[in-house]
Amino acid sequence: MKLFVNDLILEGQPAALVSLLSSEGLTNESLSVTTAWDKAHQAIQQPGIDFAEPDKDNYYVFDNPAYDAELFSLESADAAEEVCRQDNDYDTNWPFPKQNELPSKQIWHLDAEFAQLKVARDQVQPDKDHIVRIAHLDTGYDPTHDTFPDTLVRHDLERNFIEGELGDNAADRHSNGFGQMPGHGTGTLCILAGKRIKLDDCNFDDSIGLASHVEIVPIRIAKSVVLFRTRAFVQALEYVISLYDDTTTRCHIVTMSMGGLASQAWADVVNQAYEKGIFIVSAAGNNFGRVTPRTLVYPARFGRVVAACGVTFDGSPYYRPHTSLSVMQGNFGPRRCMGSAIAAFTPNVPWAKIDCDHIVSLAGAGTSSATPQVAAAAALYRLRYFSEIDAMPFGWQRVEAIRHALFTSACPTIAPNFNDDVTLYFGAGVLKAADLLAVLPNVSLLNQTLPDTVSFPLLSLLAGFITLETIPKSKTEQSMFEIEVQQLIQQSLRLQQILDNEEKQPAELLPPEERAFLHTILAMPEASERLKAFIRSYNP
Repeated sequence: MKLFVNDLILEGQPAALVSLLSSEGLTNESLSVTTAWDKAHQAIQQPGIDFAEPDKDNYYVFDNPAYDAELFSLESADAAEEVCRQDNDYDTNWPFPKQNELPSKQIWHLDAEFAQLKVARDQVQPDKDHIVRIAHLDTGYDPTHDTFPDTLVRHDLERNFIEGELGDNAADRHSNGFGQMPGHGTGTLCILAGKRIKLDDCNFDDSIGLASHVEIVPIRIAKSVVLFRTRAFVQALEYVISLYDDTTTRCHIVTMSMGGLASQAWADVVNQAYEKGIFIVSAAGNNFGRVTPRTLVYPARFGRVVAACGVTFDGSPYYRPHTSLSVMQGNFGPRRCMGSAIAAFTPNVPWAKIDCDHIVSLAGAGTSSATPQVAAAAALYRLRYFSEIDAMPFGWQRVEAIRHALFTSACPTIAPNFNDDVTLYFGAGVLKAADLLAVLPNVSLLNQTLPDTVSFPLLSLLAGFITLETIPKSKTEQSMFEIEVQQLIQQSLRLQQILDNEEKQPAELLPPEERAFLHTILAMPEASERLKAFIRSYNP
């Protein structure tokens, strides 16, 4: 049983947690420490508490291509319309369609030479009684936008896990101000299931996303794409799991174009969803050149989650190692985590602009834009082989049937100048939805992915100093140290540098690198005093 209290996620015996909640045994006054992980270490001293971790703020790097702060201060409809029509063209920092060297406005990612989503959509003719349900975890939606697929949305199932807001309304509240990024969910939902829209400039009159035989369950977990609490994902996925046993509410697919720091609570709920039979795809994350780490964020890093990475119009990675620091790029790596990754197309894909009902920008960006493409392809496969997959005896096999088809059908090519290293940048390769449909589900080919957890071999860094006195007092304490270290690595460019973007394992570090790694942690103000004391006890 889990309990969310005082910015902590607690796990323990139900009676102990209920007693703790009723007695308010973990208040700010009762906890004598201030750092989040020190609070967690103090919390596990309470009777019946088996594990604790901080309910942290997760900052997801994203630069909304269609966000106009000016809109929120305009009173004139004509003035707002003028602002809506600005800055909707391709981002010229990245490849985009051209004709005679001039920009050619297209909704190109759907085409046969790219993600093949239109071809695949036209091929799927499911039984009229078969419905695939997709849970869309994001910032909500704009109900007035022309692309909003109202007829596909299960409003009776939508939920909002933001404290202080109505729990049964997932509409975007247009949160404005510093750090806010309204409209992210409107943009990703457009790519996933945007309804038919006529875009004269693009010579386009079609559905941008899935158009039939699917239902969307919107779940709002953040006011802003750049900030959400750890608990929000846990609560949202637990809700999706609770819907599964009823076939009229069952969600087969989860798409989440966000991510954050390592969390064991996330690993636990991902494992439950996987065992139940729920396929999850999550954004690989974004970075700004050498300013922020470029490795996969969680939950995309988990083995039981498909990580959506980015591939550009010309087949090159959504990453330029020597480009301007101000340009957003897609995350990838470390290599050992890319076995469950796939790439879809971004940037310069369609993006519905919140509060601009008729406007679809062509500058959709981030691995946020890649994620709903993978989810759409997975839903089409689930529809095409609905009965065959439903007949599989174990939930995990239903997930692996989709994953196996995705990975084996992916195109294992990459543009020149990237050392033919498809695995590092794209994982299995580039999404090809029509090729995906050609892969027949075969339960004998499916293997169960190992349960997800969060770990970092911290003790191997300290092996030369181990004594009976310094060994962690419990497996719980050791696990908490490892999760905290993994979170610190995600936040520190210096730790990333020492680990060569996490390509190096601790056992591969030279003694000077080991010392540099440990001393970097000791110097980090966000590191807990308990972890620092533990490291110092080894005299590194």
